[in-house]
Amino acid sequence: MKADATGVEAMRIDLIRDAIDMHAHTMPDVASRSMTDIALAQRAMCAGMAGFVSKCHQGDSSARAAVASEAIRSLHPGTDFRVFGGIVLNHPVGGLNAAAVYACGRMGGRIVWFPTVDADNDARYANRHATGPRLGASNRLPVREPGISVLDDEGNLTAQTMAVLECIKAFDMVLATGHLSPHESLVLIRQAAQMGIRRILVTHASLPITKASISMQRRYVDCGAMVEHCYFTPLHGLCPWRQIVESIRYLGAEHVILSSDLGQAGAVGPVDGLATFLERLNAMGVSEDDLHRMVAGNPRKLLVSGLSID
Repeated sequence: MKADATGVEAMRIDLIRDAIDMHAHTMPDVASRSMTDIALAQRAMCAGMAGFVSKCHQGDSSARAAVASEAIRSLHPGTDFRVFGGIVLNHPVGGLNAAAVYACGRMGGRIVWFPTVDADNDARYANRHATGPRLGASNRLPVREPGISVLDDEGNLTAQTMAVLECIKAFDMVLATGHLSPHESLVLIRQAAQMGIRRILVTHASLPITKASISMQRRYVDCGAMVEHCYFTPLHGLCPWRQIVESIRYLGAEHVILSSDLGQAGAVGPVDGLATFLERLNAMGVSEDDLHRMVAGNPRKLLVSGLSID
């Protein structure tokens, strides 16, 4: 099949047209990444995508996302392509730091990931698998701090967590669960739903660190959350492909988001990876309409639907 100037084949371009990748890693970063926000934006826009979310485990990407969006509009007048930013609540931003979330929201950040590589659950997973490959090891800093949990010793959400939720609600941002355990995620999501937070994403529910059973995924959805599956996971043999297909069929495409979780140096890039992800799922029987919903419609709904930027 003939490829266009981006190197992405025509059929795969059809599958990713208007897509917004909710989980892309770019440089600069602590870990080695393959391209900058602007370089990825150029490639994604040429492939027909509508945008992507720039994620950095060690900080707030809202300012650089705004700069990248402006640069693309200057280079390509008339485009509505957008780079979205957000904040990851790991130790470099103070952990569960409501002030940092507030600043991110004021600067246009759209997504708040709860702790990832600094999560207590992440540390527990690493300790249980100390003799094997360590997921995300390149994202960790040499200065180690205690793992972060959203729960206190009694199993209730901490005051710091509640303050973060209030900021998320105030700016109508997306709550993403990061690397919290399934139990922590469910407690957090339930509280968020009770507070009226309406944009909730369960981060890579098929990754071993955060792996949730199909019944737990249903409980997430029943609280109003969407469930994310990323190409990174099956690409590296971290979950069977059939588990993702079963999740889509069980939950319904209206409750699932498909992302790349790519951008690592030396690996397939987010645009090509996302296209391959969709192509493989299509070959396994997931319809093009459902794929488009999970990669374009649902991300747009989660990020901007009902906002003045929509």
